[in-house]
Parts: sequence; C-alpha cells; structure tokens
Amino acid sequence: MKKTTSILVFFLFHCFITFSQNLVPNPSFENITQCPTVYGQIYLATPWFQPSIHYGNTTNSSSSDLFDTCSDYADFGIPYNSTGFQYAMNGGHGYAAIILHADTLNYREYLEVKLDSALKANKKYDVRFYVSLIYYTVSISNCGAYFSVDSLLDTTNLKGINYVTPQIENQSTNFLNDTANWMLVSGSFIASGGERFMTIGNFDLPSNTNVQNLNLYNGNIAYYFIDDVSVVYSPDNGVDDINNDENILIIPNPASDNLTVQLKTGPTTKTTLTINNILGEQVYTTPITTTSTEIDISSFAKGVYIFEVNTSKRVTRNKVTLQ
Repeated sequence: MKKTTSILVFFLFHCFITFSQNLVPNPSFENITQCPTVYGQIYLATPWFQPSIHYGNTTNSSSSDLFDTCSDYADFGIPYNSTGFQYAMNGGHGYAAIILHADTLNYREYLEVKLDSALKANKKYDVRFYVSLIYYTVSISNCGAYFSVDSLLDTTNLKGINYVTPQIENQSTNFLNDTANWMLVSGSFIASGGERFMTIGNFDLPSNTNVQNLNLYNGNIAYYFIDDVSVVYSPDNGVDDINNDENILIIPNPASDNLTVQLKTGPTTKTTLTINNILGEQVYTTPITTTSTEIDISSFAKGVYIFEVNTSKRVTRNKVTLQ
C-alpha cells in the first residue's frame, strides 16, 4: 500500500514539474556560441533571433543586441557597457537589449524564439520577462509578447511589427522608467493551440506609443535590457481570469442536472459549444443551431468548467460551476 502511494505521489509530482517547466529555451541569453564583440549579435544566444533583420538570415545578421560578462570588449560587457550599467538577473552573466521606440520613425527591434513545445489549446500560460531602461533614453509603456504558430520573420526591413495584437501587454499607464532595477512585464492568456514562436517587443505604431520624457539627454529613443524570460503552463487553466460574456446566458449557474445555453444574438452556421474541465481537457462538444440549447450535465463530475462558444468570428468563454 505504501509503495502504491509513493508511486502515485511521484507520478503527480512528475506531472506538475512537466507542466510547470519553462518552455523558453535559453531564457537568460547565457548559452552563447561566442562572446559578443559588436552590436547586433543576438543570434549568438541561440536559438534567439531578430525577426526583422538586415540581410535576410538569422545566423549572422541582426540589430538586436547581446551583452555578457565574458566579452573582452568593454562596450558589450556586464555590468558596465557602452549603453549603461546593469547586473544580470539572478546573478547571471548575460542579457539582451532592444530598441522599443525611436522618435517618430516606425523603427523597432524584436527578440524571437521557438519554444521547446507548442502551446496546448484552451490552456492557460503565465508569461514573464524583465526589462531595465538604459539611462540616456525616454521611457515608454508599450511592451509585450506575441505568440504565433509561425515565425514573424521578415527579411525585407526593420520596420515595426504592428499588424498583430500581442497576447501579453504591459499596462498602458505603467511606464517602464526604472534605470536602476529590473521591471517585470507579465500576464496570462489562454492559448488557441499550436503557438510555437514567442516575439518580444513594441507592437504599436509611434503615434500609439506612450512616451514619457525623462529630461535626461537629448533624443527620443527607448532602449531596454531584457532578461529572464519564461512561459509556464498554469494549472488553474485561467478559471479565475475568465469573465462571463454578456451575450451568452447559461442558466442555472451553479447547475446540477441540466442547464440551458442561450445566445442573445443567435448562432451562425458554424457555432459550436465546447466544455472543458479545470485541467483544460475537453469533456463535451456539440454544434449550436438554435438560440437556446439544453445540455444534460448529470454525468459530469462536480467542479468548475469552462463553456466555450466558438463562432466563425469570435470565441467567448464562460465559467460555470456544476454541483
């Protein structure tokens, strides 16, 4: 009996570790092929690269920067370098740096990496990375992370990537203006499924970028060190972060035997209902063809479920308790 219990505990612990591991390879930019010697060498911190690059490849061309204590060139060392002074996070020896804003020009630098595994549909992921403002620049609040199935690689220019909406965004009122300490940019989101690439940067046009003038030096460039990037599966699957949609009524809630899903605007030809448990596992799915659909839930285990209504144009999620 004790042996069986021990095996079960080991299995559950192993599952927790598996789901909680950081999916970002080389998260602190410290596994490098050689020490940086010039600007624009983020590609030395494999598998990181810059998606918008100068000469059309990711192995020896970029403008995003890499710094490391191992550099024999003072400009690219840590903590002192040509752009400022900052220690690496957690006693490390490396970090990256990118320009997030450059005056009225649509010039941006980005960091992109292929995750160790693709994200799972309908599961929640916690995203964190740290930034530190380089002292001679203005500060901005626009900074986030975008997750995509395919890379955003563009070998034609260095213009801003403003045609996507990042799943993770720093709050617009939270100016990233600390030059002495590392500032956390974080958030959580429910994956659509299959996202394999993560891109960090500013995804807004210059006209939509919130700029704070620090009156330190002339110029209008927002340049930041980046370190300690993580993407981790969240066991609660986002239940606490999901608000019921006003266009969908699920009654009763809580429910025990049967419930009714009512759509105020009516279904489309491709409307479906999917029910996931708290682990993100699908337990039921059905097409919705009328404005009122009754569901038999008598066989479901008690607990919290996510009711997801998917149309051809949008996906809405509602939290429902079965008791």
